[in-house]
Amino acid sequence: MGSHWREGDGVYQQQPFYRRLADSTPVCHAPKNYNHRHHGSRLIDPGFSLEEIHEMLDGIERSLRRLKAANLHDKRMPMTYIPEAVSVFMDFDMNGVLPNLGINPSVANKLKNIDANLRAPVMIAALGRTRSYLRRLESEHGSDGSSPEQEANQDHLIQEIADAHPPQPIQVWTEQWVYVKRGSRAKEIIVAISELLDEAVLLAKSTNLPEDQAALTDIERAQLIAILETTLSVLKAPMVEPGLLKKTARLAKEVAQRTAKKKTEEALGTGLEHVAKRILELIVSLM
Repeated sequence: MGSHWREGDGVYQQQPFYRRLADSTPVCHAPKNYNHRHHGSRLIDPGFSLEEIHEMLDGIERSLRRLKAANLHDKRMPMTYIPEAVSVFMDFDMNGVLPNLGINPSVANKLKNIDANLRAPVMIAALGRTRSYLRRLESEHGSDGSSPEQEANQDHLIQEIADAHPPQPIQVWTEQWVYVKRGSRAKEIIVAISELLDEAVLLAKSTNLPEDQAALTDIERAQLIAILETTLSVLKAPMVEPGLLKKTARLAKEVAQRTAKKKTEEALGTGLEHVAKRILELIVSLM
C-alpha cells in the first residue's frame, strides 16, 4: 500500500510551481589561528590583511572578466581557465575559510582543484559569491578606499523566506525502498546527480536579478532550494525511494521549462534539465 511522506512523520507534498597560474602569482598564505565566525551581522576577520584581501579581489575580478568576455554559456571549463581564482580558493582552503562561502562541498572541492572542471555559469556564480565575501571582509577592515558594495547575505534571506513560506508537504506514493549497493551503476548515477544538485542550488542562490525579471519568485526560489537540498540529503541514505525521485524530476523539469519560456536564469534551467534526466536514468537502473 502507498504511504505519505510528511515532514516530521515521514511525508513531503509537492507545491505546484516551482559553483595561479596565468598572468598572476598570488601567494598562498600560511594558515592562521583565527575563529571563522559571524557575530550578528558582523563578519569576524579570518586573519587576512587588507592588502591580501585586495590581491584576492583582484584575482577574482580578473577571472570573472575572462569568463564573461568569453561568452561561454553552459560550456564545461577546466579550472586552469581561471588560475587566479583557483589560487584564492587554495588560499581559503589552507586558512579554513572555504566553508564560509556557503558553497556545497562537491563544488567547493572542484574550485580548489586546478585539474577539475565546472560549467561556466557555476564558476561565475561561485566567483560572484566569493567576491561578495571578500568585499564584506574588506568592509570589516574599514577600508579607506571606495565604499564597498553592501550585499545582503543571500543565504540568510532565502532561509528567512523559506521559514516564512515553507514548501507545502510533498505527497509521495511510496512505491518501494531500494537498497543501493556500493560500486553499482545506481551509486555512480547518484554521485553525478548529487553534484548536479549542488550546482543547481548554488545557481538558484546566486541570482542578482530583481524578482520581476527572475524565473522564480523569491518564495518559489526558497521552496525550490529546500526541495533540492532535501533530495540531496535523501540520496546520501543507503536506500532510495523512486516515488520521491519522480517528484523531484518533475519539479526540475517544470522549472527548466519555465526558465526557457522566460529566457532568464537559463543556466539554472539547463542544470535542472540535467538533474531530471539523470534522476530518470537512476530510476530505470533501480528497477
